[in-house]
Amino acid sequence: MAIPAILDDDHIDTAAKLLGTYYRRTGAGLPAYKGSMYNCWGGGGDAPHDVNRITPDDLIAVSFLCADVLDRAAFGILDTQAALVSDLLAQIPASLDMADVQADEFDKILGDASPAFQLRHVLSGRDTGWGMGETRTSKVMARKRPLLLPVYDSAVGHLMNLNRGPAGQWQRWHTALTDGTGLPQRLREIRRLSRITDPISEIRVMDIVLWMYGTGTTAGEQLWRDVPGSRF
Repeated sequence: MAIPAILDDDHIDTAAKLLGTYYRRTGAGLPAYKGSMYNCWGGGGDAPHDVNRITPDDLIAVSFLCADVLDRAAFGILDTQAALVSDLLAQIPASLDMADVQADEFDKILGDASPAFQLRHVLSGRDTGWGMGETRTSKVMARKRPLLLPVYDSAVGHLMNLNRGPAGQWQRWHTALTDGTGLPQRLREIRRLSRITDPISEIRVMDIVLWMYGTGTTAGEQLWRDVPGSRF
């Protein structure tokens, strides 16, 4: 599948500048983008002692991506459905990178009958009326499995043509990462050149670069002028 030009070989330096901008600190030492705290807050969602449970720190981290979890959803996730959530998390590999998922293993790990898909259904609260929605749900899940599961939002969804359910979206990300065009290697190089210290996953690098590219924030406008297909 074609990916946005910002992620091709000719724009690695530009992508690295976007990533570095996202992690920039203000003169007062505060994050220029609070989302830069999403992965590292509280030691990270995949820290060994919390890897198979969702904690208040995870919900705080999600709020850094402008996705507050409503009180009824928080209560369900942290209390009434906590055991089920932990059971499903325990069945989702924490150390598996999406780019390393073999084609014949995709359905087992990320398909419609997988524990990841089941967890997505539980967290979305469709049966309980929590009203989490696809974006909030993806941000909770990506916090817990940052190597395997991507964040979803409308800006990135538009750029990646993500217009189906979660398994379809995961399939599209997986195809981009495993189609032999070297995207994982480019994402690692983007991370290296950006000089950020947070060891975020390749799919998080991809998400941030696409989000910065797709939203047209003031800090990044100058960087996109020479990128083919830029919307801004």
